[in-house]
Amino acid sequence: MSVEHPVLLIASVLLLLAAHVARAVRWGFLFPKKQAQSDRTGLLIGLGIGYAINALVPFRVGEVLRGVVASRLRQTRLAEVMATIVAERVADLLILALFIAATWRGAADPAFAFSTAALFAATAITIGAGAIALLRSAALRRLVWRAAGIFNPRIRLAIADFAWSTAETIAGGTLLRWRFTVATLGMWGLYAAAYATFSSATGVGFGEVLQAVLQHPLASFTIGLGPAAAAAGGLQLYVFVLAPVLLILLLNPVARSRPVARAATPLLRIGKSGRSSHDARSERFTGSAGYEDFLDALFSDARRAVSGFGMGAVDDCVVHRFYQGGSDALTALVETDGHFVIRKFAMGGAAAKLEVQAQWLRRHSARPLPLIEVIGGRKSAGAYSYDMPLVDGASDFQDSIHSSGAAANRARLLRILDRIDTLHGDTALGAAPAALVERYVEEKIVRNAGAIAAFARQSIGDDEYSINGDSFGLDEWRRCFADRAWLASQLRRREAATIHGDLTVENVIVAPDHPDGLYIIDPNPENIFESPLIDWGKMMQSLHLGYEMLNRSVTLARTGSELRLPIARSQAYADLHGTLESEIEARFGEDGLREVYFHELVNYLRLTTYKIRQSPQRGLAFFGCTSLLLRRYKERFA
Repeated sequence: MSVEHPVLLIASVLLLLAAHVARAVRWGFLFPKKQAQSDRTGLLIGLGIGYAINALVPFRVGEVLRGVVASRLRQTRLAEVMATIVAERVADLLILALFIAATWRGAADPAFAFSTAALFAATAITIGAGAIALLRSAALRRLVWRAAGIFNPRIRLAIADFAWSTAETIAGGTLLRWRFTVATLGMWGLYAAAYATFSSATGVGFGEVLQAVLQHPLASFTIGLGPAAAAAGGLQLYVFVLAPVLLILLLNPVARSRPVARAATPLLRIGKSGRSSHDARSERFTGSAGYEDFLDALFSDARRAVSGFGMGAVDDCVVHRFYQGGSDALTALVETDGHFVIRKFAMGGAAAKLEVQAQWLRRHSARPLPLIEVIGGRKSAGAYSYDMPLVDGASDFQDSIHSSGAAANRARLLRILDRIDTLHGDTALGAAPAALVERYVEEKIVRNAGAIAAFARQSIGDDEYSINGDSFGLDEWRRCFADRAWLASQLRRREAATIHGDLTVENVIVAPDHPDGLYIIDPNPENIFESPLIDWGKMMQSLHLGYEMLNRSVTLARTGSELRLPIARSQAYADLHGTLESEIEARFGEDGLREVYFHELVNYLRLTTYKIRQSPQRGLAFFGCTSLLLRRYKERFA
């Protein structure tokens, strides 16, 4: 078929090129605003290459290549780029469904046009509903995670990233915002004008043009589009579709030149107005590790604190790193309002405990114990968080122990012990009621020991076991921890006072710029029986076996009922352990030292139940630690 109006054909090509440019600008709206600084022409180049591949290869393979090219040029995650492509196509499917449905009676094949409109609408609605469901349904996320488990961990995370980014983009409201809507209407107006101009240039019916270029989304000019392409102009249609793509690729060096870039700055600035960072969870984490940790927790549904933190505690901040900890609360270094703070977050029952912790820190801020300041506090359904200032030069006492001299370490430990002793003396409450001590024995010792023994019996498969070559038995465990009279007789000091409740080495922060040279964080005020010796027992918990090192890297090798548990306490810890023992004996006598060791044992019972919930392997390792401590206690004091 001859070209009746060559000028109109050229005009149609230029209009189609303008529509592609408008699509690239609109595409930019789907990326977070911070990414506007990256290569903005990369979207247009990716678009051009994608269209070229789609024209030659069926099944929209060009969309994948389009995403790869744009991802590399813009240095953006491929999963996020592919998510924006899916979101963009969902919007296009809705527009096309409406457009084709409105014009189906004048189409070359009305029945085919109507069914195509219905298919486009159903596909868009299904994807949109799936996006909403993925954001709201933990069960659906677990299903995606299990299905992706056939791949290696890297690909599995990429699939989760793609699914989550797609859901965020589609269901987050970005497609309904005015910039994207105006760009969509303008873009499709240009496409419609290009198709109409091509129809006038060739004399081909508008319906035939629409059917060839819009109603066969999985076909290409090489496979599946033969009859439709021939009816719409054949070779001329190929020129119309491919010439703008060729122009994009040929003009790329020109577009990147400085004069042209300056002239195009006003247009490119439009593309900077991407979606808000609040709609892109990935923008709330620096680097990839934190975001990937969030995705792992969110889709596996295994670590609620991490996923809950990413969903509910990052709206006003950027997360720089997570800290390891020994509780159900999550601690992170975040940046908010231009400065860094330490944010603590917890969910469920741990959230209530965290709120009590914040209240305790505020209430006792004027006490002799140097405590961290609490900044704010946010409470929502089932969650709580508060911030603490980041003190320059601060490091936890464990790191300081291994980077300071013995004299400095001893001086810091004595300062802590003197301050905690003063707090106990200033807040003495008299003798605790017998019923309270009985409740403490029942809930903190008997109940925990029973649960641990059941877990150990199931894990080991036998009542007899060995640790590092020494024989142990659950009968010994049960005889001690089920004997309420014996347990009560170990608690001879019944005085109560205000206590910190979790005075371990990791909760002491060394800060040269602080007036006291250090400060204390993370109290645990809910102990039932508030014995001052619990605080001494917590410090013993740190220094006796080296709890902090065990907590960070405990390893257990098991062969049947034989447990191999390396206890590698450093010499610096051993020196401080000797200082602690001497101070306890000087202040409380030999029996006071015995009772501190007993409270350490109780602390390990509480720790072990928590570690079991974290991981059976860690739970079994801490069961081994508690068995060792029980044996040592009996041999020394019983």
